[in-house]
Amino acid sequence: MHRSRVGGAFKLRQLQSRPGDGGRYAARELMNRVEWEQKLTEAGLSRFSRRLADAALPSLAITPEVAGDHSVGSSVSKFGGLPDTPENFQWPYWDGRPLSFLAQINLASTFRPSCPSVLPTSGLLSFFYDAEQSTAGFDPNDKGSWAVCLFEQKGLQRTTLPNAIPDDARFTECSLTFSENITPVSWQSDFIRNIGFNDDEEELYFRLTLASEDGNHHLFGHPQEIQEEMQRECQLASNGIYCGDPDRDEDPREVELEAGQSDWLLLLQLDSDDNPGWMWGDCGRLYFWIRQDDLSMRRFENAWMVFQCS
Repeated sequence: MHRSRVGGAFKLRQLQSRPGDGGRYAARELMNRVEWEQKLTEAGLSRFSRRLADAALPSLAITPEVAGDHSVGSSVSKFGGLPDTPENFQWPYWDGRPLSFLAQINLASTFRPSCPSVLPTSGLLSFFYDAEQSTAGFDPNDKGSWAVCLFEQKGLQRTTLPNAIPDDARFTECSLTFSENITPVSWQSDFIRNIGFNDDEEELYFRLTLASEDGNHHLFGHPQEIQEEMQRECQLASNGIYCGDPDRDEDPREVELEAGQSDWLLLLQLDSDDNPGWMWGDCGRLYFWIRQDDLSMRRFENAWMVFQCS
């Protein structure tokens, strides 16, 4: 089934650069909920503008730029290239093959307002995924085909990639710029399906939240789903229930487990992007999720990943 790609990238008013210890930062005027409500009203969605504005969430938008001949510094935020890891780091493997390195985020220098207060204020948060892109997160057996690791920043060293990682899964090193943003509720979410749009209003909201062509990577906030919402899938699959067959018999545990689906937060969304050389299926996205309790307790090994594409 084809699903249109949507998102919540907004043109913000002013761009100024300032250096950071772990990445570059764009000091943009935040598109706040008041401005978003006004934009919704001007687009013809005044019936729902307050509810839609209240439902938007802050996020930290990420813009990659190919590093070229100059490698980015040690322990800074980046996509691709070679990771910075502890000396005793054991490279994550799954199904007999090493995972690909995707990204590392320097938590000491990320903006705080867009991030939950329980996010650690230091450390390097690193993300890995199966080089063959063979899992999508709806099968409990997919666990281990991705990894999220939090490293203390002292004593890290640049680590070479295992030889077994194929060339097309060795991604181009990119420096990152972070910008405060808000993300609207996806037009494919249950919230939007239940809000009461007529056909014209649904089309207006879709167009208003259409993603830019430059990629849509961000920390926290709402996801821009390509298919359906993911919290229920994360909750069930992480608890051992297969979610890949809509006609399957319902597991008796589902009703009780579904109460916990609201505990899942989007940690990181990674779009397909030519800069690092990412093509997730057919112009898809990777979504890393984590329970609120696991985030507060720094149990990043419990993060769950979902892969969606059209």
